[in-house]
Amino acid sequence: MIIRNANINDIPKMVELWNRDIAILGFYQPLDLNKFINVFTKDPDFSYDGVFVAYNEEELIGYVMGFIRSAYAKNPDNPGCLNSIVVKKEYRKQGIGSALLTKVEEFFKNSGRNYVQAYNYLPLCYEWYIPGFDKHNHPCAPAVRVNSEEYFFLLHHGYAAVGFEDAFHLPLSEYEISDSIQNILDTNAEDGIVIEYYDENKHFGIDEFYEDINALEFEKVIRSNLALEKPYPFLVVAKNNKVVGWTGALWNEPTGRGHFDGIIISESVRGRGLGKALFSMLAYKSKLNGAKFMTFYTGLNNHARYIYMGAGFKIIQTYALMKKKVIK
Repeated sequence: MIIRNANINDIPKMVELWNRDIAILGFYQPLDLNKFINVFTKDPDFSYDGVFVAYNEEELIGYVMGFIRSAYAKNPDNPGCLNSIVVKKEYRKQGIGSALLTKVEEFFKNSGRNYVQAYNYLPLCYEWYIPGFDKHNHPCAPAVRVNSEEYFFLLHHGYAAVGFEDAFHLPLSEYEISDSIQNILDTNAEDGIVIEYYDENKHFGIDEFYEDINALEFEKVIRSNLALEKPYPFLVVAKNNKVVGWTGALWNEPTGRGHFDGIIISESVRGRGLGKALFSMLAYKSKLNGAKFMTFYTGLNNHARYIYMGAGFKIIQTYALMKKKVIK
């Protein structure tokens, strides 16, 4: 067996190995060779310096992929990204995975990283299927699937779970606004607070809303949508036409998945059930917009999870962010 840095000629074999031994199990979707080459390998943070392949003569028997996020490269405590490690099933339990992991950890140490974190760094993010639902999918696995082979492999190699993400899912075909949510809507409407589609000719105060929520990522998402030649429709909470709440753009992926950016409510109107109502309205409007299902993640300690579960969403997978100290 030899282990060396990968090159462009190894990519077809790596994709084939993923599809043969990982995608075939039915959880992760198959990789597309053209997408891998034209999107993944051309990402600014992709480098073959962090990708290693193992061969038995001419047979690819395993590989590991690591990235360093250039935007944070000057901070040694910003971890290297362990993206994936795959060993051909006939060669497992022979130390090949351990040898590949050692190689990528040495790369991170030599590059000045103090830590390695195992998670699927975008854009090389693996699409997966919702168990028990035909072709309901999510476009990205954010970390290591809890209780999977790779989860236990990393535990046994010194990695610890430092955070968890739960994946939520709901089929939308039968979704309706519940009586309790309708009551929240009616009660707030009496005070001039409604949930409706944003209309630039009607609603005002969105710049003030940015300042009020003080959440740059939400602001970026709203601004980028509004900057489009034809922005996607989105719901707002409006108090006498002033924007005091928001949820992301309504559009559907080709699979039928309804897009979800998040929800946020101004502090001035919190405690009125508007978060629950806004999220339920998003799910309902997504159904009317042709979405077949919705999926998304939230952290284990995010209290919004109770809003999602109250709306009927189920936790169908948990992912662990796993980290290891590798100071040289």
